[in-house]
Amino acid sequence: MRIIFSIFFLMVFLVGCSSPGHQVTESVVELDHRTSVSEVAWEWGTPDSSRLAVFPVPGGVAVLQTAGVVVLSGETGEELWQYQVSEGEVSGNVSDNGRYVVLRWERNGGEDTGGAELIILDSGTGEIVHEFDSTDIEAVERVGWMPQIGESLSGVTGDVWVVQDEDGLTAHQLEDGEVLWSSATGDLARCADVGSVDDLAVLDDVVVAAFTCYEQPEGQEPVDMTEGQEFASGLVGFDPTTGEELWRSESQIGLFPADSHSRVLTVQGRGLIVVEYPYEEVRQLVDPSTGDVTDLGRNDVLWSNSDGSGLGVWHAESRDYRREDRSGEVLASLVEETGAAPAPTVSGGGFLGLEDGVLYLAEEVEGGADTPMLAYFAGFQGVSEITVDWDAQRTEVHDAESVPGAVAVSYTDGEGRSGVIGLR
Repeated sequence: MRIIFSIFFLMVFLVGCSSPGHQVTESVVELDHRTSVSEVAWEWGTPDSSRLAVFPVPGGVAVLQTAGVVVLSGETGEELWQYQVSEGEVSGNVSDNGRYVVLRWERNGGEDTGGAELIILDSGTGEIVHEFDSTDIEAVERVGWMPQIGESLSGVTGDVWVVQDEDGLTAHQLEDGEVLWSSATGDLARCADVGSVDDLAVLDDVVVAAFTCYEQPEGQEPVDMTEGQEFASGLVGFDPTTGEELWRSESQIGLFPADSHSRVLTVQGRGLIVVEYPYEEVRQLVDPSTGDVTDLGRNDVLWSNSDGSGLGVWHAESRDYRREDRSGEVLASLVEETGAAPAPTVSGGGFLGLEDGVLYLAEEVEGGADTPMLAYFAGFQGVSEITVDWDAQRTEVHDAESVPGAVAVSYTDGEGRSGVIGLR
């Protein structure tokens, strides 16, 4: 939900490519993110019963499916471009810098002799930027709810693909997949004993790696979940094309090393990274250009503007959503504007920060009700209840992303159909 970048709208002039499953678009014009939402603008559906993943891309939303990707206009829900494969299951992602859609799949439906294809598409037009055989490139993947999201596929810049493998980090040239540089885990983490690379964020000018170091006494049971065990929880920045180390920071956050292992790096805005420690519900804000780290405590950055100068911060203890500048000065407060934090009329489906408030999602929507509730927006200027007209007995709501022109919400209904709704 947090990848925010400069926004464009794609004019809908589709032209066919040599591949029957590939369509591109020609022109790009500007389209803004929504500052607030109050109603359903459009809906797009597919008979595919698998859970869909949604990502912001120029002009709208990229919808990742098992057979490829479809990109929809955030304004109308109209299809802008797509890339589909005829056989095999696709894993995919959008690059951390937001400029590429990256897909990988096994040829010949996974037969041993088929190999693996990697294709990198311009996220705005759908044009192929690079493609090569990636059969011999290994990567460490996080296990999650969405197996077709390839975590390693987010590490693409205009020149390189940086992946975490069993030995550390490796940067591959996009022209041919050859190794450009590598950094072994031991060298990266500078550990005397046990070291690990926990997560990556890859931007145009810097690769940020989270690492953990601790000492495992010989002959003893593993101490990675032992309270009081000393460890280093660090971040290091590298030049994407040369592998040169640009900056390094170390601290100790959490009760034991496993707290550090569980960190997740999420790109928020242009040039900001949120570091989340799920075990301890602790977060940090990192400026990857300098390595400067701001401790957020239990607070969370849910929104940022295009240059990262303005933040939407959820304050956990007061349950207040505040728009702040980078110095922490409060520009708007939900509690101060409304007198108290509004109690949402839906729950369970998570929440999403926008410039002018917070969107709460229902976990599921029951069909047949007089006013089936999908979401509730609590804004600085007032609140809105968002209803849907669904006939299905029960619809499971999955995820929401702020995309150019809309908030895109993915779902699967009781009949096994999946889709995306655009809110405005």
